[in-house]
Amino acid sequence: MKKSLIKILIVIMKCFLNVMYFFMKKCKLKNKVILISRQVDYPSLDFKMIEEEIRSQDPTIEIKIFCKTIKKGIVKKLSYGIYMLKIMANLANSKVCIIDGYSIPVSILKQRKELVVIQIWHALGAIKKFGYQSLGTKEGRDKDISDIMNMHKNYTYIIAPSNATKIFYQKAFNVDKEKILIMGMPRIDYLLKQNDSIISNILNDYPELKNKKNILYVPTFRKNQQIKTEDLIKSVNMDKYNLIIKKHPSEKIEDSEGCIVDNKYSSIDWLDVADYIITDYSAIAFEAAIKNKPTYFYLYDIEEYQENRGLNINLFEEMSSSTSKEAKNIINKIESDKYNYEELNKFVNKYIETKNTNNTNKIVEFILKNLKR
Repeated sequence: MKKSLIKILIVIMKCFLNVMYFFMKKCKLKNKVILISRQVDYPSLDFKMIEEEIRSQDPTIEIKIFCKTIKKGIVKKLSYGIYMLKIMANLANSKVCIIDGYSIPVSILKQRKELVVIQIWHALGAIKKFGYQSLGTKEGRDKDISDIMNMHKNYTYIIAPSNATKIFYQKAFNVDKEKILIMGMPRIDYLLKQNDSIISNILNDYPELKNKKNILYVPTFRKNQQIKTEDLIKSVNMDKYNLIIKKHPSEKIEDSEGCIVDNKYSSIDWLDVADYIITDYSAIAFEAAIKNKPTYFYLYDIEEYQENRGLNINLFEEMSSSTSKEAKNIINKIESDKYNYEELNKFVNKYIETKNTNNTNKIVEFILKNLKR
């Protein structure tokens, strides 16, 4: 009964918003690019780099950025609804729209035929399944609600970092392969450079990092679950290593005693001061591999995760020398100091074909080309 009521309310909302949007589209198109995200409440690194490059190439172009997450609670959801009206008003007269995830106004509204929507996605690849790949699973979206909400519709192009990833994206976004272009994300340019100012800031905030080797643990987000850290913490010799846990803002961890748990710096920023990376199904693995950092995969819940969501990549096959279900095995591999860089390079070259320093320029040139068409 509750689900049926939600579906009826969504249909009414869609009709109402489309009527409003019909009149909004009567305004004249502008030489404008709009960037929309509901992943975080501030412009992502990719958004900031795209904005800066557009202004560098053509300062006459109008740029609007909207970044806001949907918070829990009726009042906050209503607040997001009002915020969405601002997005609609700007979307209605824009020529190009950049998004990094599912965007409600982009997908549920009938767009102008002139609008070019470019999906860049917020992760640098897809170890875990998402979108249409995980519909109906425990961690995935509800199929009926997703259909009514037009999940991942109205995209003109989707950016993928490799042909291997293109196959995953085609299924996840439920699109024809012709819509998917092999192009690098701006953050790759950032990753290939050492950011001395960020390193200095982190070391000033955490001076203890200077005295030991640093292990960075970046687990992926698990819906309605705590991240299990007890075995990992017990396995690390804290006299020899610092263990930094970089969790998702809305995620709970089982234990963090003796560790650094940071919410100030991004996972990408932490890569510059980390000597070793431990993750599981997170796309941070690709970012760490680009920086040639020894990357390990701690898959303590692999069977459960496969059932609850599903995976695109078999890490036990492709990264066999650095993957284990046991925390002690991972730390023993680190202690051995015999990392298989050949395996890491094969992994990153397969999934990130665009490992060069000209990605921001290329993607902005593509945006400007579509802006002038």
